[in-house]
Amino acid sequence: MIRWLLSPPVYEQEDENFRAKFINAFAWSVIGLLLLAMAPHIFGTAKNFSISIYSGLIVVMLLALFLLRRGNVEVSGAVIIVLGWLGVSVQAFTADGVKDVIIVAFIALGLLASIIINWRVGGVVILSGIIVIWGLALLQVNKFFVPSSQDAIAFARDLSFVFIAIAVLVYFSTKSLRDAIQRATTSEKNLLFSNEQLKELNQSLEDRVEERTAELTIANARNERRAHQFEAIAQVARATTSIRDENALLSQLAQVISEQFGFYHVGIFLLDEEHHQAILRASNSEGGRKMLARRHHLKIGQAGIVGHVAASGLPRIAVDVELDAAFKDNPDLPETHSELALPLKTGDQIIGVLDVQSKDVNAFQPEDTEILYILADQVAIAIQNARAHEATHRLLDEAQKASASYLKETWRLLQAQEKKVGYLVSENTVKPLERFVSAPYFNKVVAQGEVLKEDGDTATLVIPIRLRDEVVGVMDIHLPTGHEWDPDEVDIAKAVADRLSLALETATLLESTQRRAEIERLTADISGKVSASINLRNVLQTAVEELGNVLPGSDIVIQFASDSSGTRSK
Repeated sequence: MIRWLLSPPVYEQEDENFRAKFINAFAWSVIGLLLLAMAPHIFGTAKNFSISIYSGLIVVMLLALFLLRRGNVEVSGAVIIVLGWLGVSVQAFTADGVKDVIIVAFIALGLLASIIINWRVGGVVILSGIIVIWGLALLQVNKFFVPSSQDAIAFARDLSFVFIAIAVLVYFSTKSLRDAIQRATTSEKNLLFSNEQLKELNQSLEDRVEERTAELTIANARNERRAHQFEAIAQVARATTSIRDENALLSQLAQVISEQFGFYHVGIFLLDEEHHQAILRASNSEGGRKMLARRHHLKIGQAGIVGHVAASGLPRIAVDVELDAAFKDNPDLPETHSELALPLKTGDQIIGVLDVQSKDVNAFQPEDTEILYILADQVAIAIQNARAHEATHRLLDEAQKASASYLKETWRLLQAQEKKVGYLVSENTVKPLERFVSAPYFNKVVAQGEVLKEDGDTATLVIPIRLRDEVVGVMDIHLPTGHEWDPDEVDIAKAVADRLSLALETATLLESTQRRAEIERLTADISGKVSASINLRNVLQTAVEELGNVLPGSDIVIQFASDSSGTRSK
C-alpha cells in the first residue's frame, strides 16, 4: 500500500510518465521537508505564522498528488508551481523578508516548471521570484513591515531543507537526463542495428529482385521463344492447307522453321521410290542452296546422320558433331556444331528426314526438341497432303480429259446419224437446215472461239457454241440494216449460247446413256435366250437368229477353228 502510494502513476505516453515521476518525487520530498521544518515550531514555545504556511504548502502538495492520480499531469504541475509560488511569497513576507531562506525555493520552483512544463514557464517563475524579492526589499526599506530575526541554527536548518529539495530536483533531473541519454544511446544502437538489418534486408531484397528479374528475363525469353515455336506450328499448319505445290511447300516449311527457331540451316530430305537415297528437296541456308543446285543426296543407312535416321526411322541428336561417329563433315556447312535429324513418317512408312543444324554446341533444348517432333509430324502430313492433292488433281485431269473425249466422240457419232445440221428462225418460223450454211466468218468464229459483232448495214452477231472446250457450232443472228448492237443484247445472246451449250452436253450424255442402256438390254436378251438352249445346234441357231433380228439385212456366219484332221465345221 505504501509503495503504491509513494509510486507515480503509469501512463501510456512516455512523456507523461517522465513528468509524473518528477511531480510525484518533488511533492513527497517537499511534504517530508515541510514536516521536518514544522517540528521545531510545533514543539517549541514560540508560536508564529510559519506553521500555517507550511501546512498550506503540504495541502498543495497533497492536492497535486491527488490530481496526478486522476490523470491530470499538467494541472497537477501547475498547482504545485502556482500555489507553491504563493506560499513561498507569503512565508517570506511574514517571516524574514528577503533574508528568509525560503526565498531560495523560487529556484526549485523554476527548475520544476522547466522540467515538467517547459523552459519558458520556468523562466517566468524565476522572473516572478526576482520581482517578489525586490518588492520585499523595497517594502522593508520603506518600513512597511519589520521582518523577524532568525538565529543562525534555525537559518541553517531551513537552508538545509531548501538545499535538500533542490538536491532532490537535481537528482531526478540528472537521473532523468542519464536515463534519457541511456535511452538515446540504446535507441541509437537499436537504430544502428535496425539500419544494419534494413541494409541487409535491402540488400537481400535487391538480390531477390535481381534474381527475380533474371528469372523473369529468362522466363520472358523462354516464353518469347515458345511463342515463336507455336507461331512456327501455326505457319506450318497454314502452309499445309494453303500450299498445294510440293516444292513450294517444302521451301516454305524450311524457311519458317529456320526463322522461328533461329537455326542457321534447315534441310528437308525425301526418299526416292526405291528407298535407296535421301534427296535434299528444300533448304534455307546458303550452303543448302548450293547443295540443292548440285542435287545433293545421301545413301540410306550409309552416309551421315540423315542416312542413319532414314534407315532406322528413329530421331538422332548430336549435341557436339565432333563427338558423333555418324556425323559426316559437309564443306557447304562448315559452321555446324550440333545437329538434330527427325524422321518424316506417314503411318509406319518413312518418307523423308527433317535435318536441323546449329552453330552452337548443345543448342537443342528439350522444349525445342518436343516442338520439332510435332513439326516433323506436321511436315510429313503436309507432304502427304501435297502428294495426295497432286495425285487427285492428276486423276481429275485425266478423268476430265477422258470425259471430254468420250463426249466429243459421242457428239460426232450423233452428228453423223442426225440428218439435220441446224435450225433457221425467220419471221417467227422455225425451219430445219438440210445443209450447212456457208459464210466466211463462220470458220473464223469456229477457229478463234470469239464472238463476232458487226454493226451498220450488215448487223450481224455470231456467237460460238461449245461442247466442253471445243466449238461445235455457231449461233448467227442478223437484224435489219442500220442496227447498232447494244451490250445488253450481246450479253443476252451469249447467255443463250451458254445455256444451249449446256443443254447440248446434257442431251448428248443422255442420248449416249440411252444408247448404251439399249445395247446392254439387247445383249442381256440375246445372252438369256442363248443360255436357255439345251444343245450346241440350238445355241448356235438362237445366236444367229437374234443377231439377225438386231442387225436386219446382215449376213451372219459362225465358224469354228479347224480340227486336227483339217476339216471345218459350220
